[in-house]
This record gives sequence, C-alpha cells and structure tokens, in this order.
Amino acid sequence: MRKLTVHFIEKDKKSKEAIQILKIGGVNNTGQRWAISTKEAIEGIRSGQWELFILANNNEIPVRIRQEENQPPVLIAQGDGYLHNLLEDLPEINSEEII
Repeated sequence: MRKLTVHFIEKDKKSKEAIQILKIGGVNNTGQRWAISTKEAIEGIRSGQWELFILANNNEIPVRIRQEENQPPVLIAQGDGYLHNLLEDLPEINSEEII
C-alpha cells in the first residue's frame, strides 16, 4: 500500500450545485507533482493500492469513500471537529499545471 498526501484538487467548473471534485493530487517524495481522477482514487483505495490523506493542523486526516443510496461514490476527508469535507478547502489546480 502506498501512502500519499493530497495537496490540491481540481473542481468541476460546470457544476452549479455542490462542489464536485474531478481530480486530486499532490507532490511525491522527489518533488514531482501527481494527479489522479476521483475514479482512479476510489479504485485505488478500494483495492488497497493507496492510502490517501490530507494534513490539517499537523494531523493526518484519511481520505475515504462515501456512497449514499442511488448516488455515485465521492471522496471525503473529515476530521474531528470538522463537519464539512476538508478536501474542498485544498487549493485548486488545473490539470495543465501538473507537469
């Protein structure tokens, strides 16, 4: 299992309702940026390939999968005392910026 820190997200600019995260990404141990689609992240978490987390107040908050009835799965990160999805607080970056 590979443990990765998520540093940024890419949002769906067309979505008028709730924030929809299209991609997540970060910086690996060699300083290279990486990004994967939400679908790839969900598959990687489910298969045990990746353990994803964000840092909030020096605490590792795990990225988990939430799937409500009749809805597609989404990624969430909720820590103690936080009611919202902390992934939404991460800086946004466009895919073109990831090289």
